[in-house]
Amino acid sequence: MANTTFKGPVTSLNGFIGGPNKNAGDTQQGGKNTYSFASTSTVTDGTNTLDAAENEGVLIYVDNGAAGAAIYAFSDGTNWKRVDTGGNIASS
Repeated sequence: MANTTFKGPVTSLNGFIGGPNKNAGDTQQGGKNTYSFASTSTVTDGTNTLDAAENEGVLIYVDNGAAGAAIYAFSDGTNWKRVDTGGNIASS
């Protein structure tokens, strides 16, 4: 997968894939499975894990990261942070 750097606002006319996508083949790119809370620094899809320290700046969909509810989260390099509050993800 290529890396792209944007300067200025990014506009999408058809949306961004952030959650499960039944047409995708891999979890990391909007695949069929969602990530779930494992700890404030790790999420899992049951097979793969994503560590916040290795994925700084990555935006993901966590199916139970907002006290059991779905939420988008990003890595600050240490923990996965909720996009709505900036707090760490949590399953309860």
